[in-house]
Amino acid sequence: MARVRAFICALALGAATLVTAAGADTPDRVAGFDRDPDWRTYVDPDRGTAVEYPAAVFSVQAGAPERGSGQEFRTQDGRARLIIYTLPNEERRSPRSYLERHLLLAPGALEYTRVTRHFFAISGMRDAEIFYSRCNFPRGRRGDMRCIFLQYPQREAEAWDAIVTRVSLSLRDQPLAAGMASSERSRIGKRWRRR
Repeated sequence: MARVRAFICALALGAATLVTAAGADTPDRVAGFDRDPDWRTYVDPDRGTAVEYPAAVFSVQAGAPERGSGQEFRTQDGRARLIIYTLPNEERRSPRSYLERHLLLAPGALEYTRVTRHFFAISGMRDAEIFYSRCNFPRGRRGDMRCIFLQYPQREAEAWDAIVTRVSLSLRDQPLAAGMASSERSRIGKRWRRR
């Protein structure tokens, strides 16, 4: 029952159907972990959400997220994914009230929950998949929520821990220059990736 609730939680945060690739049964096979992860910074050219991510691991751009502005990345074999997205905080909710309103779960349904004045981070499992989500909230509750969603095989949890931590802690607002076109903003994002 807790796994069903965790899945509902993942859907409430804008996650699409969970993906598990065939042939991913080998416990020691972790996509992209046997080479340099090639850390880069993705900057949403429209909203300014910025996140460091391992481009060698998440090598496939899977398009825009189902909700909000941003980008979805997947591993080459499709068994793990990262969604970077921005949502307006139209109701001016705090992280706690946002979770209470949008997640129809008992607190025990999640395996990890951290809620502060400025962000929430949650994690849980569905079947053999772990999901992790974090949303940073704007100061004064007016503006955009900057969010990430990661999903990966539970049997590879130890290998993913460092990646999840770095991605989560790098989530931030990258101010965009006023009046710039999306193509100019995209170039700013590329400069950030080189740093």
